[in-house]
Amino acid sequence: MRRAWIVAVCIIFGGLKPAAPQVLQEKIVVERILVDARVTGYTGEPILGLTTADFRVRIDGKPATVESVEWIPESAAARELAGIDAPLPEVNKTMDVPPPQGRLLIFFFQTDFARHNSRVAGQMEILQKIDQLLEWLEPEDRVAVLSFDSHLKFRLDFSDDKHRIEGAMRDALLTNEPNTPPIVPMPSLRSRLDPQAMKDAPTSEHALLLIGNALRPIPGPKSLILFGWGLGRFGTGGVRMLPIYAAAKQALEAARVSVFSLDFTQADYHSLEVGLGKVSDDTGGFYAKTFRFPALAIDRLQRTLVGHYELEVRKPETKVRGVHSIEVDVARRNSLVMARSTYVDTD
Repeated sequence: MRRAWIVAVCIIFGGLKPAAPQVLQEKIVVERILVDARVTGYTGEPILGLTTADFRVRIDGKPATVESVEWIPESAAARELAGIDAPLPEVNKTMDVPPPQGRLLIFFFQTDFARHNSRVAGQMEILQKIDQLLEWLEPEDRVAVLSFDSHLKFRLDFSDDKHRIEGAMRDALLTNEPNTPPIVPMPSLRSRLDPQAMKDAPTSEHALLLIGNALRPIPGPKSLILFGWGLGRFGTGGVRMLPIYAAAKQALEAARVSVFSLDFTQADYHSLEVGLGKVSDDTGGFYAKTFRFPALAIDRLQRTLVGHYELEVRKPETKVRGVHSIEVDVARRNSLVMARSTYVDTD
């Protein structure tokens, strides 16, 4: 009997296999970053036909892999050359609603509350070039107009009406309190710009922070044309950016906003132009003076806004957390590369 019990126990436990050891698998997450880059000649003419082999990207000083490059035409002529506007196949046509293809442009005027002659005269000269500014706008482009003197003022929500755009640009020379712009279909800034926050904005840098945060929920790249006289503060050691500028820059970069600074100060050089150049360099735009040759500056802007490259970049191993530096270059002579200078971790 005892022998039978032992045999039974051996049969039961012998049939049980030892548990397989657990294999721990390390999950490797490769982060990819989308970078908007404009590559032009010195007069703003876009350089086309670039591939991943042409771009050099460094993140936190380390080489990063450019996994894909796509040219995104923005003007109607550029889209036609790329075949973007070709008719879609007759498939599910009733359900296909293509998104608007026009550019989103923000005209931001720094109006000098002190009415300094070199600044007021420069802004008036820019307004004399309104026809040149408006003639290159296309039917699907949308323009919003804001101004800053003692605080931020919202003069026009995104619109394709050139008559209303012209009126808002001319009114930007005034220091009056404009009426709240009427509601427009999406995209719209009205619900995202708090009236009290605009009144409380004491500097242009604070205004840029509000504008960047308001634009962030709107998808796609945007271009902010800053008609201005200066950013930063001049003191011992030269011009320093205000502490709020770091937050403003991050908000603009997160919203995919490139700032193109057109300096209308009537001077060959002035100290606060340093700040205008910095915000443009940091966000992937350019700085240009309008004092001597305003038409050339506007023509360069028109050429530059024809299109841009979208780069998908694989982030290299780095110990940096939070804010990362980005450097973009191309292996082409006589070329200018405009891309944002930093990005912030999303997690």
